[in-house]
Amino acid sequence: MTDYSHQSFNDIVTDLEREHKNVTDFINAIEGNITKVKSGGYWDKKVPSDFKMIVAYSLKHYKTAQEELAEIPKEIQSEVREHHCKRLQRLSAVASEINRDIGKIWHQQYNGKEYKNEDFQIVENIYCDTRNMAVNLLDTSNIAERLNDFIGKTKVTMEKNQNLGGISNTTFGDNTTIIVGDHNQVKTIQIKQGNFEDLKNLLKQNNVADEDIASLKEIVETEKPDVETKTLGSKTNGWISKMVGKCSDGSWAIGIGAAGKLLADGIKAYYGWHI
Repeated sequence: MTDYSHQSFNDIVTDLEREHKNVTDFINAIEGNITKVKSGGYWDKKVPSDFKMIVAYSLKHYKTAQEELAEIPKEIQSEVREHHCKRLQRLSAVASEINRDIGKIWHQQYNGKEYKNEDFQIVENIYCDTRNMAVNLLDTSNIAERLNDFIGKTKVTMEKNQNLGGISNTTFGDNTTIIVGDHNQVKTIQIKQGNFEDLKNLLKQNNVADEDIASLKEIVETEKPDVETKTLGSKTNGWISKMVGKCSDGSWAIGIGAAGKLLADGIKAYYGWHI
């Protein structure tokens, strides 16, 4: 599970604002693609009702998340309260259900997939975006856990104390390192930029299957992420979604709430990004 104990209050606010932008972008992409396939009648005539229902339910939740992620960063500027943490945890809990359910519907109940049909390819993008957004929201529970440490404190108080613990993030050379100031402990994710063997070792330590590791290797060697925004590519996010799905059926020995973030952080470290 990713360690958030090193994050300052300002780090949390930044993360929440970034998540708000992410969910807004995903909503726009999903709704835009639905409009495309509706225009020719494919959505209404060819797409199974249970898939349409889970997408509609997901969009409703994502719009709730959009509102929450707009409000909470502003509200906690005055004072952090328990309900802020509970609201974030709820976003993650529902996202976990969506990730599980949409994966089951797509792989087990969506019959007659027309992979060569252009409209179906758009529907497939809707599936990928809907599930990837669910995976992204899983991490709000980890943010909530760290935010819980600030309950009752105001931003002014936190700004005065944020440097007392000696907490910092840094990168030494091209090796990703996280320094945690609590109790003078240091946690190191030893992944050298561009060294897939380091990433492979991290994955194997967390019981990721060899065939899944090989699949990821092919993806990261061919797909280019958005370096400017530090956003992983669609195939990479799809691979993460698949791995998180294995948590829900018990085939991967790691908690579902931690899985998505662990994988994303490992891949980001491979790219040489700060985490």
